Parts: sequence; C-alpha cells; structure tokens
Amino acid sequence: MLFRWLLSASLLFVSLLAAAQSPAPDSSYQAKMRAPGVRMITIDGKYRVWTQKVGAGKIKLLVLHGGPGNTHEYFENFPAHLAPEGVELYYYDQLNSYHSDKTDDKSVWTIPRFVEEVEQVRQGLGLDHFYLLGHSWGGMLALEYAAKYPQHLKGLITSNIGYKATVFNQHRYALYADIIRRHQAREGKTVAGLDTMGLRTLSAYITPAVQTEFRQLHMMRLQPEPPVFTRSQAHITRKYAAVILPTMIAWDFQDQLASIQPPTLVIGSKYDFVPVADIGYMQRHIPNCRQYICPAGSHYAMWDDPQHYFPALIKFLRRTERKS
Repeated sequence: MLFRWLLSASLLFVSLLAAAQSPAPDSSYQAKMRAPGVRMITIDGKYRVWTQKVGAGKIKLLVLHGGPGNTHEYFENFPAHLAPEGVELYYYDQLNSYHSDKTDDKSVWTIPRFVEEVEQVRQGLGLDHFYLLGHSWGGMLALEYAAKYPQHLKGLITSNIGYKATVFNQHRYALYADIIRRHQAREGKTVAGLDTMGLRTLSAYITPAVQTEFRQLHMMRLQPEPPVFTRSQAHITRKYAAVILPTMIAWDFQDQLASIQPPTLVIGSKYDFVPVADIGYMQRHIPNCRQYICPAGSHYAMWDDPQHYFPALIKFLRRTERKS
C-alpha cells in the first residue's frame, strides 16, 4: 500500500514538472562544450558524457548532480570556495543530461548501470584515491558506488540525501500537506485528513502557489534565485523521469550503510525535505562517518547556506588529508 501511495505521489510530482522533453541547446550550451578542461568520455561503448576539469591541486573531487536529469551547473560556486584549498574539481553531466548524449533506450535507467557509468567516468578521467560528492539523486549513486568500488575512494560526501526513499518521500509529502493546510486557512477553509488522503486527492490542492512555497521553503531559500541555479533548472531533462521513478521510490540502502569503508561526511539541512533524522541515522550506521546539518539551508544548501556548507566540507577534506 505504501509503495503504491508513493508511486502515485511520485507520478504526481512528475506531472507537476514543467516540460516533458529535453531542453533545446542554448548559447550557454555552446560555451560549455568549448570551455577549457572539457572532455567527452565514452561510456557503455557508444555514448559520450560531458566532463570538465576545473583547477589543479592535490585533492581530486568528482561531483555527481541530482535528478536524474539535472546538470552539473548548480555546482558552479564550488571552485570559488574550494580552489584555495587545493581542490581539483571534476564536473560531469550524466547520460541523458543536458550536455551529454541522449538515448531513448529505457534500459539505461537503472541504478546499477549509472554506478557503472560513474566507474567508466573515473577510468576515463584517470582518477584514483579521489573524493566523490553526490547531491540528492547523485548521493544515491555515490553511496552505491562507494559500496561497490571502495578501493578507488579517499573519501565520500553525501549531500541532502537520506538512506531510504520511502522515509524521505513520506516527509516530503507531509511538508506539502502542511503548506496546503496554511493556504486553505488563509482562505478560511479547512480540509480534513490531508495527512492521510491519497495523493491523487491531495493533488487537487497542490496549486502553483503551493509549489512555489514548497520550492522557496525546502528547495532554494535564497531569493531571488541565483541565475546559475535558474539556468540549471531550465536545463533539466524531464523526458525520462517516469521511467526511473519506480526504481527511485523503492531505493533502500539501509542494510548496506555498514558496508561503507571510506571516510564519509553526510551533509543535511534544517529546511530540506530530507529529514535531519535521516542524516543522523546515516552517521550512526556508517563506519568512520561524520555529519553536518546546515542550519539555514534547504535542499540546495551549497547556495542558500554556503557560509556553513563549504566550511563543513573543507574541514572534512582537511581532516581526511591529514590522516591519509
């Protein structure tokens, strides 16, 4: 029953997204393709994914964006904070993301295949004993990668992701219910059973105003939104979202947490839809793991709480480097 409820909830979430097709290339696309440090890496023997090396230093950090279907672009504030620490940063857009190849082959949309894609990117970039940071969906991939390929990692960072989709999805939709309740109260209305009604019923109350408030409270609290974040959001490929959703909502890494070997930092945020309790649970069950909760951040804490996000990340990198 819970699985069916979350599936309908997730399909609703897809229906609320703006476009269903891949965004057309714009001027920023051409600039990115010609930028210094860009390399197209062949994966699965036939597709090419976009990568870019930014800066030079002893510490190698590969970042995995969310989505699936988002882009590396919202990591563009990382160099300003990390370059002074000697971090050599590697961006990459996953298969079917804006700067990489697209395919209508639905068989590519599995978590194990994406994990192998990360490994092929690692090989293509010549990385070893590197740091891997995954945000949101990218955090799922980072955990799965660390469980399978720990020998290549010097350290693991998960950002704004939990360990079990049913847990953080329940919290996400409870937050929607809270917003709907406030909107109804402003209109002098009361809707009983918001927390228990089916999502197909609840969807009737998820208006554009509710969506906007959810985004501003739990996704990006920095207003107005930074132009780079707006650009990244415009470049999200949503065409294939429904294909991967059943896999994503069933994702459960709980029993594998104890298998994570590299030093790990789990980052959460006070206002994120991923519960703070999830981050604490991960810290307690992953060996050699530390946690940090961004006190003013939401899902994109690297933007709406950078004054806490980056010092926590840098502290982890410094500590791990000293011990390596």
